[in-house]
Amino acid sequence: MNNFIKDLSDFLFDFTDFLERNKFISPINKKQISIDYSSNNKQGDLATNFYLIVKRKIINEDFNIEKELNERIKSIEFIDHFVVSKNGFINFFLKDTFVLRSLKEIYSKNFLNHVNYGADRKINVEFVSANPTGPLHIAHIRGAVFGDVLSSLYTKTGFDVTREYYVNDAGSQIDKLSNSLLKRYLQLFDKKIEEDEYPGEYLIDIAKKIKNEDGDKWLNFQQEETIHYFKNFALKNILLSIKSDLELINIRFDKFTHETEIEKSKIIDELFSILDEKKLLYEGILEKPKGDDSDWEPREQLLFRSSKLLDNEDRALKKSNGEWTYFANDAAYHLDKCKRNFDRLVNIWGSDHIGYIPRMNSLIKAIKDDETYLNILTCQIVSLIQNKQKIKMSKRSGNFVTLANVHSKVGKDPIRYYMISTKNETAIDFDLDAVVEKNKDNKVFYCQYAHARASSVINKANELGIKIKNDYNFTAIQNLSDEEVKLIKKLICYPYLLYQSSYYNEPHRLINYLEEISSDFHSIWNKGKDNESLRFIDEKNAEKTISKIFWLESFRVVLKDIFSIIDISAPETM
Repeated sequence: MNNFIKDLSDFLFDFTDFLERNKFISPINKKQISIDYSSNNKQGDLATNFYLIVKRKIINEDFNIEKELNERIKSIEFIDHFVVSKNGFINFFLKDTFVLRSLKEIYSKNFLNHVNYGADRKINVEFVSANPTGPLHIAHIRGAVFGDVLSSLYTKTGFDVTREYYVNDAGSQIDKLSNSLLKRYLQLFDKKIEEDEYPGEYLIDIAKKIKNEDGDKWLNFQQEETIHYFKNFALKNILLSIKSDLELINIRFDKFTHETEIEKSKIIDELFSILDEKKLLYEGILEKPKGDDSDWEPREQLLFRSSKLLDNEDRALKKSNGEWTYFANDAAYHLDKCKRNFDRLVNIWGSDHIGYIPRMNSLIKAIKDDETYLNILTCQIVSLIQNKQKIKMSKRSGNFVTLANVHSKVGKDPIRYYMISTKNETAIDFDLDAVVEKNKDNKVFYCQYAHARASSVINKANELGIKIKNDYNFTAIQNLSDEEVKLIKKLICYPYLLYQSSYYNEPHRLINYLEEISSDFHSIWNKGKDNESLRFIDEKNAEKTISKIFWLESFRVVLKDIFSIIDISAPETM
C-alpha cells in the first residue's frame, strides 16, 4: 500500500504540466484540483474536478484530453477504470485486489510507513502562552487543544515536534498582578485598599498562602522588597495552576521559555545588529494612529522598518520610559527560536492577535529571508452555552469560566473533541449540556460508541472461537455487502487524510472523516437488526464472519489511531 491518493494527485498535477507545456491548455491554478475520497455524493471510489477545471482552459480544440488521460491512466496500478460523468467529474474505480491488499496494511498498521511527510524535520509549535496573571479560561482552551492535537498530528506524520509555552513574566501586566496580590494580602489584615487591578477570587487564595506561610511579615517591609516577593510568589503559583489545569486535558509542554530569561540573555542586542545591518532600524516618529491615540506621543524612538517587508507600517521597539516594547522582547524570543535550528516554526494565537501577524512575519523575513519559515495560525472565539443560553463573561470584572470549571462539568474527551471539530478560524458554540448527552447528536459519544460496538462484535466472535489467524489471507470480498465495501474503501484512504490534515494544518479534517465512517458503520449495524444476512456474526458460516471481523478490526485500527491523535478514550463497552 502506498499513499495512493497522493500518487493520483501527483499524476494529475504532472498531466496538467504536460498539457500546459504543449500549449493544449492555458495555465491553471493546480490548487483548485481536488480529489473526493470520503463523501457519499461521489459516483466512483474517487472523484476529481480535474476535467471541469481543465476543459475551461482548452486552447487546442483538436486535442482529445480524455483519450490521452485514458492512455496515461493505464500506468497507475490501482485504478481499474474511470468514467467522466455528465457534470464533468472524473470518477475513478479501484481494483479489488488493491483494495484488499490496502486493507491488510491498515489491519497490520503498516500504513504508518506511508505517512512520513515530515521526514524527521524539526518543528516548534508554540501555543497557549497565556499571560501568567490568572487561571486559564474558555478563551484559552481552543488554542490549547488545537495546538496539542496539531502537534500530535505532526508527530504522526513524521515531524520531530517541540511543544513550547512562552511565559510573559515581565512588563506592566505583571506589575499590576503583584500589586493586586499585595492588596489582597492587606485585605486579610482588614487594611483598606483601592480597587484591585485583577479582581479575580483566585488572588485571595494565593494571598492566604502567603499569610499562612509568613503571617503579617509583609505589613512592615519596604515596598520594593515586598513587591518583588509578591511578584515571584504570584508567578510561581499561577504558573503551577496553569500547568495543573492543562494536565486535566492531557496537555504538557516540552519547554517553557520565560520573557525574563530572554531579557537577561541580551539576545535583543544580537537582533538589533541583524536588523541594523539590513538597514531596518532607525530613529523616527510614528504617524498618529487612527482611532484610539491615547498612548501615542509625537516623540522620536527606535523603530523597525517593517513596512519595507510585509507590514503596513513601522513598529516601535522602545517605550518612552526606556523599556523595550512587548514586540521587541517577542522579536528577541523569535530570534532565540530561530537559533535553535528548527526547520519550521508554528505559532497558535487567538483571533484578537490577527493585527500582530504582519509585523511578526516581517521580523522572520528579516531574520531568515524566508516568508514560509513561520506559520501563524489563529483560533476564533468559543462561546459557552448552558440551559440554551450563552454564558456572559468578563475578565475585567473577574467573571469568567475557567478550564477547570469546564472540565469538572464535562470531562476531558468532549473538550478535546469539540475544540477541533470545526476549522480553527470559525467561531464555535460549546454546549455544556449537549456534549455530555448519550445520543447520536453528541458526536463524540457517537464516534466512541462506534468503537464500542465494533469491539463488542469482535469480543463476541472470540467467545464463539471465531478468530483471525496470523496467516489469514483476506480475499472473500463477496462475503461483504456493498455498504461494507464502500466503508472499506474509505478506510484505506486514511493515510492520505493524515497527510492532508498535517499539510494544511487542519486537524478538523480528522473529525469530519471520523464522523463519516462512524455514521457509515452505525448504518451497517442498524441494517443488520432488520436483515439477518447483513449481521456481522454468522455462526453457521465462519469464513463469512471472519471476513467481516477482519474489516471491523481494521475499522477499529483507524478509529483508535484518530482517537490517539485527538487524545480521547477508545472504550470497549458503553
